[in-house]
Amino acid sequence: MKGIPPAPLVRLTTEAIYFYMNLLDNTPIIVLDEQGQVESCNPAFRRLAGYTDRELFAATADFVFESKSFQHLVHEGFGHDVQQRYRKDGDTLAVLNVRHSDGAWLDVPTLLVKALTEEGPRNLLILYPSDTDRQPNLLERLGETMLGDEDNGVILLRSDFTIVDISGLASQVLGVEGERVLGQPVERYFEHARKEYELITSTFEHGSAIRSHPLTWHQGDQRKELLMDVGLLRNSQGLTEGAYILFKDVTNLRSLERQLQRSDRLSMIGQIAAGAAHEIRNPLTAIRGFLQMFRKTLTDRGMEKEVGYTEIMLTELDRINNLVGEFLLLSKPKMVMYDNVDVAAVMHDLLPMISSEALLYNVVVNWEMEEKLSPVLADREMLKQVLLNISKNGIEAMTTGGTLTIRCREERATNDRRIIIEVQDTGPGIAPAMLERIFDPFVTTKPSGTGLGLSVCQRIIHEFGGTISAFSRATGARFVIALPCLM
Repeated sequence: MKGIPPAPLVRLTTEAIYFYMNLLDNTPIIVLDEQGQVESCNPAFRRLAGYTDRELFAATADFVFESKSFQHLVHEGFGHDVQQRYRKDGDTLAVLNVRHSDGAWLDVPTLLVKALTEEGPRNLLILYPSDTDRQPNLLERLGETMLGDEDNGVILLRSDFTIVDISGLASQVLGVEGERVLGQPVERYFEHARKEYELITSTFEHGSAIRSHPLTWHQGDQRKELLMDVGLLRNSQGLTEGAYILFKDVTNLRSLERQLQRSDRLSMIGQIAAGAAHEIRNPLTAIRGFLQMFRKTLTDRGMEKEVGYTEIMLTELDRINNLVGEFLLLSKPKMVMYDNVDVAAVMHDLLPMISSEALLYNVVVNWEMEEKLSPVLADREMLKQVLLNISKNGIEAMTTGGTLTIRCREERATNDRRIIIEVQDTGPGIAPAMLERIFDPFVTTKPSGTGLGLSVCQRIIHEFGGTISAFSRATGARFVIALPCLM
């Protein structure tokens, strides 16, 4: 094997050494004096070895490098007893063992340049780490994990507010492809979130970190609830080199909180109703009995106008009675009869009822149904109640006609299979302020509605272990029901 040639001897000024170290800012370089004391290094070496300036400048070569490999490199002129060899652009380099700050050893091909400066001899070690050979340290592993975490969004910024790196979730939040935003000013992607952008610039200007700032981000018809952190990245001298923005997706957590709040309200309403139902229904029964007697008497006397008034009062009594029944359903749903339910069969049973209702409003019903669907564990009649209620709401929203589209499909993931039912209309949609509270009790867009129908529907779907969500576009509203399949 061809021996490694002696280290080149060059004459350089100290100023020239620092110039080349700054010029080669991506190549690790360390300078030692004649006694082997660390004199200086560039940021690339600090990143490679993981030391701070204070740790390095208090160290000797024997601390940073494995003694035997260093002695071979510096004092023995690359003799034949150096067993490891490395070829780099035609040069033959020795492999130097570098001690990382976490205690690990890095085998790094190294070129030694002996320099004669005005301050005496210096040893320049120029290292050529191989990314494929070097194992990442714990901090690097943490960075890689955060950038790859689907629940955490990370954006790294330079001091000029341009994007250095971005994670998958952050790309989804911004609605962009990760590679296309690198080097772009971050302001471009916060045009609809000026308050949050001002927080980012404030962090740069004042150095005050932002922690757990709540943020709602809309991307198309998708809505994400996020917590945003912003902090500065400083070098060992304390100078700001950039910043990071962290997004934590708490959409599911916020959804659970809202569900708990609704459940508390529904439970309170139901408890009040349960206590009052008996007292309300007793007088209603008496009033209804007397009105029916009045109606018969008025009919016998031919008082048709008064009979009409009686019919109106009886209809309103029935409405009150139904309202009390809905209150009771919120707190104490009827006995649930769980069974293996074929959702497609339930939908086919409902088709005649939904279609006949649609004819009254000049609405066309479109069905998009997969032929073979896995069963779900549910109460057949209660599931019918939910689907009929959602479909009826969509039909009634299209006062001048339109199209009601009902889709049913099975979503198959690795460890999760769900039946997805979508009901979409072409009505005016749901106002953003209303969309936040659409499942709350007493919230309704109908002049004569009670605002309890969707609350009951949500309660039933949650009983089945599923979810129900509402979305709104300019072209109408869309409700999505997801039910877990039986495994």
